[in-house]
Amino acid sequence: MPAEHILFPVVMALAMIGYVSCLSRALWLTLALTAGLAWIVAQSAPPGPETALYWVAAALMVAVALVLRTVLANRVTSAASPKPKAERKAASGRDVVIDGTNVMYWDGEADLLTLKSVIDHLKEKGWGVFVFLDASSRHHLGDRSLDQNGFAKALGVSSKRIMVCPAQTEADAFILKFAREQGLAVVSNDRFGDRADQAKGLKLVKGVIANGRPVLQGL
Repeated sequence: MPAEHILFPVVMALAMIGYVSCLSRALWLTLALTAGLAWIVAQSAPPGPETALYWVAAALMVAVALVLRTVLANRVTSAASPKPKAERKAASGRDVVIDGTNVMYWDGEADLLTLKSVIDHLKEKGWGVFVFLDASSRHHLGDRSLDQNGFAKALGVSSKRIMVCPAQTEADAFILKFAREQGLAVVSNDRFGDRADQAKGLKLVKGVIANGRPVLQGL
């Protein structure tokens, strides 16, 4: 068997793996670059009877890559999903889920004090909180030493009620999954448009910082 017959499927498989990885890390940027590349190629080989097979094959490869990206993302989320500890199981109607990474930007730049002020405000109103943070939150705050216990101490919340999501995963998936399982509202200005199915039916609570104090809408 000629060497090129062996190398071609190997190269294509590696290219597919790389493309799926890019989709997983930066979905919209990768799709935008794909569209740009398609436009450039179309200038010299526009879609038509002679090139139809190649365009269909390319479209199928993109579609397969998107399916693989979704399957892998769901598996990572399921595998990394936080195991409900005793305190998490005790969630009640007086608990809320906080999108910590979103909330800490409510007053402009990322600030842990902004998040803490919202947590303190909710506690004063008699609410219990579960706080979810992206792994990148520590970088946004300029303190790479922060871990789950560090965030818990700084925010005055039990470490059992804080989840720092694993690197290269999206906190949104954890937030929406936990909120749905426990039947809790989500405090965030994110509308979760890219996860509309998961967010459907959940109570989303917006907020702002006005005159140094949190103001929540709908809670």
